[in-house]
Amino acid sequence: MAMIRAIISDADGTLVNTVYLIRHGQYEVAVEYLIGRGIPHHDIPSYEIYESFINKAVGGSTRETFEKTIRLLFSRTHERHLDKIDFDELDKRLAPVQDRIAPLYVHPFHGLTELFTWLGSSKTSLGIFTSGDRRMIIRNFGVSLPVMGYTNLFKADETDVGERLNAFIARAKAVYGMPHLTVVTCEDVTKTKPDPEGILTLMSQMELAADEVIVLGDHAVDMQAAAAAGVPGIGISHGFGTPAELKEAGAIRVVDDIASLPRMIEAHNSGQKLLFS
Repeated sequence: MAMIRAIISDADGTLVNTVYLIRHGQYEVAVEYLIGRGIPHHDIPSYEIYESFINKAVGGSTRETFEKTIRLLFSRTHERHLDKIDFDELDKRLAPVQDRIAPLYVHPFHGLTELFTWLGSSKTSLGIFTSGDRRMIIRNFGVSLPVMGYTNLFKADETDVGERLNAFIARAKAVYGMPHLTVVTCEDVTKTKPDPEGILTLMSQMELAADEVIVLGDHAVDMQAAAAAGVPGIGISHGFGTPAELKEAGAIRVVDDIASLPRMIEAHNSGQKLLFS
């Protein structure tokens, strides 16, 4: 039986609670942009309606999420408005808004600090695969984990973002004693989830086989990417996907919080209760 040597995890909605940051940030930007393009107020959906559609669309890059959400919203009744939208321009407006509201909306999910501490004590590696970019990783984890002292690192745009990400990784490893932490973002792959490229890239960089890894994620695309990579996927129910959606997408198990992972991995590695054969 192979031992689990690493967790490969999604970031947003899985490790850090950015659910409201994503929803509110994209809605605020979309409303301002649509009004500026001359689209009548009564044709712009309420936040509650927008939220229901973004839950279906999230999973890819921020630009992909914008386009999928708005096309779903307007495709049936207001399709004529789609010709007025430049989705690249819309996406460029997002970062400043999310930067402003991140301190209010970004938090660690219950058990994140305990998980990171356990990774260090158990010498278990962590790989993060995300459809977000490097700056988002620096911002969201920096805000979530002030103990690292990098709460404002994302604002230091005069420094190359790659250098800042490397500094963040080094600090996280030092603070929590992690043996290995690797991050793969949308800037490092040609295809985002549900394509398995991000997971396969991490496994190659970390020199891990499929039976030495579990994938953790909160969205169906995370589970689909895991299945496509030949790696068991564990769904977590506190993000965007429901337990039923995660199981349908291929999750071998769905958990309610991050804190349950160390016990599950220890039980598997000791042979007491295998997660997979």
